[in-house]
Amino acid sequence: DLMDSRAYDIMAKVGYWLDNDQRIQFSLNRYQIKGKMNYLGVTGDRNNGIAATSVSGRPIGDAPMNSVWSTSATYDNYNLAGMKLNSLVYYQNYESLFGADNSGSFQDISIAPRNQLYDQSRVTSSRYGSKVALTKDDIWDDYLKATVGFDTLFDTGKQDLWLTKRVYAPQMKYTDLSPFMQFDIQPIESLKITTGVRYEYARLDIDSFRTVAASTVSAPNNSVDVQGGRLSFNKTLYNVGAVWTTPYQPLSLFANYSQGFGIPDVGRTLRSIRTAGQSVSMLQLEPIVTDNVETGFRIQKDPVEFELSYYRSTSKLGERVVDVNGTFQSERQKTRIDGIETSLGYKVNDDHRLKFGYSHIQGWFDNDGNGSLDSKLDGLNIPPDRLTASWSANWTPQWSSFIQANYAFDRIMDNRQMDFNGYVLFDAAVGYKLPKGKINLAVSNLFDKEYITYYSQSGNVSPLRYFSGRGRTVTLGYSVDF
Repeated sequence: DLMDSRAYDIMAKVGYWLDNDQRIQFSLNRYQIKGKMNYLGVTGDRNNGIAATSVSGRPIGDAPMNSVWSTSATYDNYNLAGMKLNSLVYYQNYESLFGADNSGSFQDISIAPRNQLYDQSRVTSSRYGSKVALTKDDIWDDYLKATVGFDTLFDTGKQDLWLTKRVYAPQMKYTDLSPFMQFDIQPIESLKITTGVRYEYARLDIDSFRTVAASTVSAPNNSVDVQGGRLSFNKTLYNVGAVWTTPYQPLSLFANYSQGFGIPDVGRTLRSIRTAGQSVSMLQLEPIVTDNVETGFRIQKDPVEFELSYYRSTSKLGERVVDVNGTFQSERQKTRIDGIETSLGYKVNDDHRLKFGYSHIQGWFDNDGNGSLDSKLDGLNIPPDRLTASWSANWTPQWSSFIQANYAFDRIMDNRQMDFNGYVLFDAAVGYKLPKGKINLAVSNLFDKEYITYYSQSGNVSPLRYFSGRGRTVTLGYSVDF
C-alpha cells in the first residue's frame, strides 16, 4: 500500500524548570504517510519463487495512509516532601486507511457481483490517559525504594469500510484503570530485589451492529445482528525479580517473574461472527493474561561483556492471529513461547567495538482444544531466529563508521507452504562531525540482496502478498544538538 508514498514527521518539545526541583515539559508530534497511487500490484508465484511486483497504473479507491497526532505534558517534582513525583497526561488521534482489496469478507452481492467488490478498511482511534508515580528512595538508610502510582487509559475506536460506508467493526470504548506499587530492596550490597503488585480494571463498551454480508457461493448473505453491551474485567498482577553479584564480581545472576495483562483484538473477533443471535457477552473476549519468567547471567569485565538469558511466556487463553482467506482473524487458545537470547561485546580499544548477538524463539499453541500444545506458531506470531554481528569505529574525532550483518535462520513450519528460507543482510553507516551538527550517510541492504521477507514466506500463503524485501536504500541525514 505504501511502497510509493510520501511521509513527514514533525516533533516539537519544550521544557522549563520552574525552580531547582520542578520541571514541566510539553511535546507535540505529527506524523503522516500517504500513498501516491502510481502503481498496481501484480500477483507473484510462490511455487516458482517469483515475487509479487507492481506496474504503472492507478489503483482502485483512495490513497492508503496513516495519520497520527500525539500530544503530551509532564510535570516532575524532585522534592515533594522528600519524595519524587512524576506525572504525565497524553492524547493521541490515529487514522489508518488500507489499500483497496476484494477480500472475501468485503463481498456483498447486493452491491456488486461476488469477487468484484473492492473496498478499503479504515481504522480510527482517539485515546487519552495519564500516568502518575510517587517515589521515596531513601527508606531504611537507602535499603528500600518504594513507588506508588496510578495509570489511566480511555480509548474510543472503530473500523469501517471506506468506499461503501459499511460498519466493519462497531465503535468500542475501552477504559483501563491501574493502581500499582513497586519496591526495590537491597538487603546487602551484592543483592537487589524488586517486587510489585498491579491491579488492572478494564471495561469495554461495544455498540450493537450488523456484520457485513461476506458473500460466498453457498451463502450469499452471512450478515447477522450482534447485540452490544458492557464487559468488565479485573485482575491483580504480580512481579518479583532479583540480581545477585557473585563473589566473583564480574559475574552476576538474575531471575524474574512477571504477569502481563492485555485486551485481545476485539474488532477481529466481532467482524468474523457468522452465527445469528450472538451478543458480546457470549464471546471469548476475556483479557490475555500471561505468566513470564526469565533467568540468566551476565559477565562484565573489560574488555568483554557477555549475557545469556532464557525466557518463557505462557497464557491459558492467549491470542493467535490467523489468515483466513485473506482476512486476519483472532483465535483464543492456550499458548507458550520459549526463547534464548545472548550477546557478546568486545572492546578492541577506546575507538573500536565489536558486538555479537543471537536470539532463538519458538512457540506452540493448543490447536485441538485438548489442553496440550500440539502445533507451532507461525510467522504471524513469532519472529525468526537471528544472528547479528556489528563493528563500530571512531577513526578520528570527526569520522565514525558502523557496519552490521543480520542473519535470519531457516525455519520449518507445520504448514510446509510457509517454510522460511533465511537470508543475511548487511547495513553500514558513516558519520562526520561538522563544526555545528553531524552528517550521517546510511546504507541498508548494502549489497542489494534479493530476498523474500519473513512475513511473505511464513506469515501468509497469498501470492499477492509474496513480497520481496527492500533493496539497497541510501539515507542522508543531518542532526544538530542545541
